[in-house]
Amino acid sequence: MPLLAMKRFYKEPPKRIGLWTTLFMSNVCWIGIACALWSTTWASTQLGKTITQIYLKERAQWTQIDAQKNQELEKRNMEIARLIAFQTSSPGDVLQLGKKIAKVLDTASGQNRAFLEKALPEAIHIQVQYGIPASAILSQAIYESGYGNSSLAKQYNNFFGIKAFDNWQGAKAQGMPTVDSGVKTTANFRAYKDLGTGFQGYADYLRESGRYDGAFYTKSGEEFVRRILKAGYCPDSNYGDNIKAIMNRHNFQELDSIIQQGANAPYQMAWNNKAPEIPAQDTKTAATVQPTAN
Repeated sequence: MPLLAMKRFYKEPPKRIGLWTTLFMSNVCWIGIACALWSTTWASTQLGKTITQIYLKERAQWTQIDAQKNQELEKRNMEIARLIAFQTSSPGDVLQLGKKIAKVLDTASGQNRAFLEKALPEAIHIQVQYGIPASAILSQAIYESGYGNSSLAKQYNNFFGIKAFDNWQGAKAQGMPTVDSGVKTTANFRAYKDLGTGFQGYADYLRESGRYDGAFYTKSGEEFVRRILKAGYCPDSNYGDNIKAIMNRHNFQELDSIIQQGANAPYQMAWNNKAPEIPAQDTKTAATVQPTAN
């Protein structure tokens, strides 16, 4: 019985953790907590940096987009303003304009007249929008493309012999025959989808260059051509005389009077301002436009 009682009611005392074990485990816990806090702090810092970089990048993009939108809006508003000023001419002015255009078209026949009929509206539009006299645009297009009959004009709608340099990102007409300083050679030229974009490309080329800023808004095509030649447009010494002969042949000077329509309107005051003189440049280093072979 005593033995049975001892076996039945005896319980082993619970094992206790020692002092060193307690200290070790507590230190491990504190180290774990410290590592967790450090990891959380580091992750938060990196996340904050990443968010800040993304925000700054997005903000820069927004700023750039807003600036581009403002430039496009300003450009579009100026174009609309000029067109409105032009379109608000009196019926008498419109009638006179029609007579002038008819007088110009009557100087040509056949394919030459057909080319003028297509090119005239585009030239007038660019004159009103960009300040390049239509008389100069048409004369240069005729001289450069032979009334649109050159291979470059027929196949690629490049009526002004504008070359495709390294900064040109659009379509190209590669290995086209041309003449540089009297020497026959080949070169790459810009390509456009139609006549309208070809004429637009000419205006964009002159505007983007910056070299010809002093020629815009001159009151005659002859003066415009003189200024761009002075700026290094083409080294051909006979270029100006040939352009002037074409102007006289087709009475293109009649189109210069369109510039005066709406001259007193606030949108057209730029036409009244004399374009600044521009210094002559070395034609050897200028990006020139040469007449292309048919």
